[in-house]
Formats: sequence, structure tokens, C-alpha cells
Amino acid sequence: MVDTMVLGGTGYVGRHVCAVLAGLGQEVLAVGRDPAKALPGLPFAALDRDDALDRLLTAVRPRTVVNCAGGVWEVSDEEMLGSNVSLVERLLAALARLERPPRLVHLGSAHEYGAVPYGTRTSESLTPSPLTAYGRAKLRSTRMVRAAFEAGVLDGAVLRLSNVLGPGAPPSSLLGAVVRSLRRARASGGTALLPLAAPYAYRDFVDARDVASAIAAAAAGRPAARVLNIGGGTPVPVRRVMERLIAISGTPAEIVERTGGPQTRDNGDWQQLDITVAQEALGWAPRYALTDSLAWSWEPHSRSSGPGPRDEEGHSR
Repeated sequence: MVDTMVLGGTGYVGRHVCAVLAGLGQEVLAVGRDPAKALPGLPFAALDRDDALDRLLTAVRPRTVVNCAGGVWEVSDEEMLGSNVSLVERLLAALARLERPPRLVHLGSAHEYGAVPYGTRTSESLTPSPLTAYGRAKLRSTRMVRAAFEAGVLDGAVLRLSNVLGPGAPPSSLLGAVVRSLRRARASGGTALLPLAAPYAYRDFVDARDVASAIAAAAAGRPAARVLNIGGGTPVPVRRVMERLIAISGTPAEIVERTGGPQTRDNGDWQQLDITVAQEALGWAPRYALTDSLAWSWEPHSRSSGPGPRDEEGHSR
């Protein structure tokens, strides 16, 4: 028996979740498709066949299953549905066949909510209206998981994540693209040109280590809420994130605004998760300041020994 089985344990978020949970003393099994991406020293199992979930669940009997799997970057709509919907369907069916199913912590996304008015703190009570294929796929998955909870078939929670910060971000993500451009410019001695498509965009960011601590809390407790927002709880201008990464890297860079049409403060993108439910139900709160998270994302080997205090914008003080 293992404490936690992490589906998608070799992915961007999953790798950090596995590392943190293992650091807490848990026996963790990372499950994925590519053994080459497994964390050194961490048990790994391949999800290489349709019946692999049944075999794994029966063999390892985890106390908790964490679903970090789900394609988002540079995948087709078919692949999006496969990794975010079909996998969840198979997982729920496999868990339901067990005599004593483990607790399930499923990772959802703030993209399930869709667009919100400027200045809105998005709570779990908002009716979702996703704008993207990814958001729609994640919402379908969340609804399937919630239905299993409400039917009494399974026990667990859905954690809706904001934008996750940490080393190894996919190159097509905002964080990954900026880090890659800065590293290339640093290596060549040139100046990085960083495109900014939405000058007035605000996003909510959360450290991958804070995500892992929320997962641990959701696995250990029995929160009455079935869906909980996990984020920094603070809207941060995307431009500011880019500027801080530039400063951390020490690399010459220029932010180039590239808009598809006129944008103003009133119609710019906005994201701010209301994390009150998670704070009250899990006793959880984000610990890592934005600057700490960005420094960790830039250079994992120079991370600080602990989180810095957070001010109103989640910055180090």
C-alpha cells in the first residue's frame, strides 16, 4: 500500500506535487506515460494500457489518488478530451470497482470559470462559462467527479487551480515562454524581446509547492466543500510578472506590446480567485510570495530555504 498515487506524476504540476508529498514523508507513486520524465529515486508506474489503472489500483492500494493529468499546452482538441475527460471517465470507473476506493483529489482549473468582469473575486459559486476547449474539458471532468462524490460512490475534493508557478513550465505557457526567451538571450549575450499580447491583463498565480500543500490538506481532511479554489488570491498584472522575471534573471530584455485590437483597463483580462473556502475548510493558505516563486522558477538550485512574507500583492517584503 502507498500513501498517494499521482496520475500525471511526470508532468509539470505532477512532478512538483510528487516531490513535495515525498518530502512530507509520504510514500508516493508517480504514474505517467514517459519513464524518462520520472523523478530520480521516486517509484514510477507506466500508464501504458487501458487496463493499467485497474491493475495499478489493485496492486498498490493507495490511500489517496491525486489526478494531475490533463493536456493543456500544444495538444489537439482530441488529445485534450482524451487526457482531460476520457482518462477521468476511466479513473472513476476503476475506482468504483474497488471494494474500498481511495480518496480522490482531482485538479481542476480556473479556466473552467471563463471571463469575469474587471475587479471580480471569483468564488466557487459562480456559474462556469468556459471560453476555451481546455476550460470546457476541465469543466466536464469536474462535473463527472462531483457527480461521483454526490452519489456517494467516492469521497474527495476538486481543487481549481489558478496559474501555477515553478521550474519546468511548458515553453508555450506564459512563464515557460518568458523563461526560455531570457535564457536564450542570456546565452547569446543579446536582448530578449518578450511579446505581451494583453497589456491590461491581470492573473492569479500560485506556487506549485502551495498547490502540493493544498493537496495534502485535502487528502488528510474531509472538507464539506467539494470544489475549492486554490490560488494566490491576488490579481497581478502580467506585465509585472514579466518585469520581475527580467530583474531576477539579470538579462537585458524588452517587453513588446502586441495587441489584436484596442484594449483598456475596463476590458482587459482579469483573474482573481476567492480562496476563502479553501482557507476555512482546509486550514490552507498560500505561503510563497510571488518573487520567491519566480526566483524558484528561474533557477531551481538557488531557491530560498523558506517562503518570504507576503504583502497585499503576494510580493516579498
